[in-house]
Amino acid sequence: MNSFAALPRIVAAVMVFLWPAVAPQNQDKASSTTAAQKEPVPTPGPEMEQLKFLRGYWRYVSTYDKTTFYPNGGKGSGTYITTEGPGGFSQIAEFSGISPDGRESGHEVTTWDPEEHVYKSYVFGNNFPGCIVRTGHWDGTTLIFDADFVLAGAKLHLQSSTVENSDGTVTIVEKFGVDGGELKPTLTLKATREKI
Repeated sequence: MNSFAALPRIVAAVMVFLWPAVAPQNQDKASSTTAAQKEPVPTPGPEMEQLKFLRGYWRYVSTYDKTTFYPNGGKGSGTYITTEGPGGFSQIAEFSGISPDGRESGHEVTTWDPEEHVYKSYVFGNNFPGCIVRTGHWDGTTLIFDADFVLAGAKLHLQSSTVENSDGTVTIVEKFGVDGGELKPTLTLKATREKI
């Protein structure tokens, strides 16, 4: 018998034996694809919605208290722009201005950590290495961020409180504590949204 003539019967026999093993796999793939298509697309939670009041183009003026960091106090001013991050899961702020230390610029990314149930803020600037990681929460209508870091050999605790005022402006008060000491005000910043 011609081997080519037997080929269709061999293929048919192989298919009969292999089909039961192959078919369930294909069905599993089809069902997993269908299941994946039915899973809801993640969306930002209400925590990110609460931060929307910070979005926009802002001009700010700042007053520095007389402290060991700024013995003569001082003034500052600048701008920052806050926009929605990818998918709405974060907010990105770009800032630029002047302070008693000179020019300052940088950016900050803020997001909600669903595991820890806190905000996380990552601040990058031109006057310090790496980034400062802040942890945030709401205390009533005040958004509070805390961070610990080392500067010039001293252990510092920074606390920043942000409030939206009734006139649409935003006030930020920063306090520092050194080596576990009392938090003392060092900076008050008032920001006004600009119309673009």
